[in-house]
Formats: sequence, C-alpha cells, structure tokens
Amino acid sequence: MKRWLALALLLPLVGLLLSIAAREAGLSGASEWRIPIAGFDPRDPIRGRFIQFRYDWRVAGDPAVCTGTACGLCLSEQAGEIVATMVAPGTVCAAYIDVNGSNIRRLNVAPGQVPDFSSRIFVSETSAPKLEDMLRSEPMVVVAQLTRGGRLVNDRLEPAN
Repeated sequence: MKRWLALALLLPLVGLLLSIAAREAGLSGASEWRIPIAGFDPRDPIRGRFIQFRYDWRVAGDPAVCTGTACGLCLSEQAGEIVATMVAPGTVCAAYIDVNGSNIRRLNVAPGQVPDFSSRIFVSETSAPKLEDMLRSEPMVVVAQLTRGGRLVNDRLEPAN
C-alpha cells in the first residue's frame, strides 16, 4: 500500500520534470531574435500581468497567403530592420515562424490589407511597473527564441539600444 501511495505522489512530479525537459529540448537549438515592439497594453487583470504588444517589424509578401486559419512568416534582417515575409504554411526558410503554433494574433485581416501581428508576454508583479514605464518612455524589443519547429517563444522585454 505504501508503494502505491509513494508512486501516486511521485507521478505528478515525474510528469512535471518530463514537461520541463521537453520544453528545454525544444529550445536547445533555438535562434535568438530581438524584435522591436509597439502598441502595448499592460492591463489584463483577469489573466495576470501579461503585456500585450504588436511586433514592429516590416511585413512583406502577399497578404492572400495569410488568410483563413493558417499563416507562416519567414524572418530576416535587412539593413538593420526585421522583415517578416508572409509565406504559405510549411514553407522552407532559414527562420520560419508557424503563426498559429506561436500564439501570434493577426490584426487587420481584411482581404488585401497587410496584417499586423501581435502577441503577449507574462511579466512578474515586481517587474511589471518598471517595464510599463520603460515601454512608455523608450523603444523596446522582445527577445524571443525561434525553435527549429517554427515556434516563436517570447522570453523577455528589453530596451532597444
């Protein structure tokens, strides 16, 4: 009986450790991107201290490719700016983002209109006031990890300089 109880108590811990290991393995070969952000909203009292923002990258490509539920982006850096080119889902490129798999929202999705892309990041209660002040007063970037599977994972916010 004690063995079953010990096993029942250990099972959630093992599951948590496996989950952490899987996440770390996914991020192990990820490339780091510093993407400018704009248009933030620090208030989301129901879900905690999430800061909602819009990626401030130049969007290129055919808007018709990003209609419906599927959308892909190829990131590149050109003349010091980040360019997100809209591509068909699964397109092979050096820095491919699966928009849906990355929890990125498309804004301005009217036919023929170039969409904006937004996301959010959770910040701690202690750092939230300082980050909100910084977002209001200086250019900021989100430091994100782009996994080999195409997931863009927001890591932290930093000043752009």
